[in-house]
Amino acid sequence: MKGQVWLSFLGIAALLVGCSDSPGGDQVQSPPTVEPAKSQQFANPVVTQAPVRTNRTAPVPGLLQPTNAAARMPSIVVGRRDPFAIVPSSGSPIVVATATPAAPKVAVAPLPAPTAGKLPPAAKLPPIVLPPLAARSPLGALPTLPNSAALPPVSVPAVPTTPVKPPSRTSLADAIEVSGVVQVGGKWNVIVKEPNAGSSRYVAVGDYLENGKVLVKQIVATGNSSPVVVLQQNGVEIRKSVV
Repeated sequence: MKGQVWLSFLGIAALLVGCSDSPGGDQVQSPPTVEPAKSQQFANPVVTQAPVRTNRTAPVPGLLQPTNAAARMPSIVVGRRDPFAIVPSSGSPIVVATATPAAPKVAVAPLPAPTAGKLPPAAKLPPIVLPPLAARSPLGALPTLPNSAALPPVSVPAVPTTPVKPPSRTSLADAIEVSGVVQVGGKWNVIVKEPNAGSSRYVAVGDYLENGKVLVKQIVATGNSSPVVVLQQNGVEIRKSVV
């Protein structure tokens, strides 16, 4: 253990001695010297600027004239913050060339003056002479008709007269059809069809038919026989059975 400590101490001492014996270890580097610049003298230090060449486009008749850069520059506003803002116009209107070539004049020859022509005189036609009409002979006397004998009298048979029956006093009641008789809850209802009605309807005893001219007076039901409806018109009763 002690041998290793001595070896380490000797190695450090040898290293310190080696560093102290290196060449140039105590030299200090000095900063580089800068020589002052020499001023150059020019015969004419100001250089004249060559004129800027602008490509001008020749105007074309019928189209808008190109913008003149020299006339446009004074109207430009310097220091605009919003490049999309409306630029005030300079007030000078834009003139559109409307030069159109004039049409050549065409010389028109004058028309010849109309000459007044004269028609030849018409030849005179000979007069037309018509022959005189022949005199008509007077009409003769009409022949006399032969005397006709007197016609015998014609006897016309008498037309037989047909006796006309007087209108029935129960014609409306006769035309009414009775299609059914129903008893519900002890009350009789009759199904009737009037001649001028489109459909049948129910009526009861005491109702009137045909605008109040026919009265449903009574319903007679005896035993197992079919009931009979008694209608009355003009004070005359008729009996109608179920059809």
